[in-house]
Amino acid sequence: MSNIPTVSTYLEFGRSELLKSVAGLSQHELTQIAIYGAWTIKDVLAHIIGWDHHVINILPLILQDRVGELPEVNVEEHNRHSFEIWRDKPVDEVLATVKSTHQQILEIISALDQVEIDTRHDRNDQIITIRSYVVEVMVEHERQHATDITQWRAALEQAIDPLAVKATLAQNRARLLEAVANLSEAERLDQNAVGVWSAKDVIGHLADWERLILAAARHMNDPAQPAVLPPTGGLDGLNETMAAKHAAQPWPEVYQHLTATRQALDEFLASLAPDAWKQRGPFPWPDQGTLAELIGGASWHDAEHLGS
Repeated sequence: MSNIPTVSTYLEFGRSELLKSVAGLSQHELTQIAIYGAWTIKDVLAHIIGWDHHVINILPLILQDRVGELPEVNVEEHNRHSFEIWRDKPVDEVLATVKSTHQQILEIISALDQVEIDTRHDRNDQIITIRSYVVEVMVEHERQHATDITQWRAALEQAIDPLAVKATLAQNRARLLEAVANLSEAERLDQNAVGVWSAKDVIGHLADWERLILAAARHMNDPAQPAVLPPTGGLDGLNETMAAKHAAQPWPEVYQHLTATRQALDEFLASLAPDAWKQRGPFPWPDQGTLAELIGGASWHDAEHLGS
């Protein structure tokens, strides 16, 4: 018969397997891509929180031998309620709560003695214990979700198509440069063309961000290379600094900065092995994910500014 520390370690193992399965996923992967029906990973985590709260509520009843008062749960309604609670909350808060509710359960279990863990209680002619009704069910539940998530993310990574990522990047680049080529000199320098930015400011901004994306991609491909972390002062401050750097530069110099940056990125992408696109790491903005998604961010950035 295992002792209390062993039971706690078993519980910790189940939750650690779940958290390990979602580690390194991007905001898009966590919140936008379905894994079960319409459920996203964020929904799965909300579902786990809901059952944690259920366990926190029923443990005192079991300890007081009031198992006849354990509520019957409509699983679908219970899950739907959990989704609604967490629907509009950031995924970072959801992840933090997954850890904090589990800690509450660990604290309750760790305070028990061996007899309380294995005391038999008759619930509607079914014998239950805290070990069988709570601990084993929790760990098996979390391990199953961890297995499913691991298989799901492997399928996502297997579906990465480097040629398609590069083709979309090239297409969006060409469209942006075509739009810029049709501008007059005055239009390129008009300080009110895009909010308070000129077209020249936008070109410098895109080049600077693509430099950061290239550096982040190099780190993912080779972790010995320096990581590029989000700016501590926020993205707005970084963008203002970038724009100020290019303010006095003439259009040809800023445009050359963009073309040189893009050539460097293209050369790097051409050197990658197919599996390198699946590597994960930090983005230069507050997120993380695969190298393929990072490069997709450069493509999206071009498209965003083309629309502006």
